[in-house]
Amino acid sequence: MSDNLQTFIAFAIVAVAALWLARRSLAKKKSGGCGGDCGAVSPEVKRLQAQLKRTR
Repeated sequence: MSDNLQTFIAFAIVAVAALWLARRSLAKKKSGGCGGDCGAVSPEVKRLQAQLKRTR
């Protein structure tokens, strides 16, 4: 394989990897929530939790 062809292939691989990383970093991130230990619980949820505690 000639040096020019190897260089072209290497640059193509690097370009594809760079595009993939850029697309991945700019993509919309999914919100995972806080896993249940979140301090930002809505008042409605707090009210429902209080009702559940009372019924037990």
